[in-house]
Amino acid sequence: MGAAVHTCCRQFDAVVDGQIVEMATFGREGMVGLAFGGIPPASFGCYLIRVLGAALRIEAGRMHEVVSARPGIQHMTLTYTEVLMALNLQSMACNAFHSVEARCCRWIIASGDRTGREDVPLTHEYLAEMLGVQRSTVSAVTMPLQDTGLIHQRRGKITILDRTRLENAACECYGILRAQCLQLLPLAQVEPEK
Repeated sequence: MGAAVHTCCRQFDAVVDGQIVEMATFGREGMVGLAFGGIPPASFGCYLIRVLGAALRIEAGRMHEVVSARPGIQHMTLTYTEVLMALNLQSMACNAFHSVEARCCRWIIASGDRTGREDVPLTHEYLAEMLGVQRSTVSAVTMPLQDTGLIHQRRGKITILDRTRLENAACECYGILRAQCLQLLPLAQVEPEK
């Protein structure tokens, strides 16, 4: 497999009023641009790198050849597709039923998981996009998290100080999705660096 990859990519799509909405998050456990059934990856929106770092790249045609020729890799990519579908469905339910505070905690922890770091480059503007709220709402939500020692904020960066308490403040979606990822993608799980 090689060295750890520390980057985070988000897939977005435009909505009618010109705003964007996040459709998926990809980190060191996943891949972008792989489509099945002859559907071109461009059909699913645009990809934005939100956390800079190392990433691996393979030409799409070559990847399709490898997936077709290697049943193990085909199984792994299909399993990842299942995980991504579960993430998207759970996120829709989460956005409909959970508070901004709980969802914000989930996104901070998930960003740490995806990048493998407790020190995550996250701006309030970016969190506002992820949560579908205004930047001032993110400030109102994250200040109490900092005041109680769960996170530390500085310009463009959030450091997770107390992961256990932050997980407890997050909605149950974090635990549900993490358990599914651990079950279906056990090799992709590595503890975040401090």
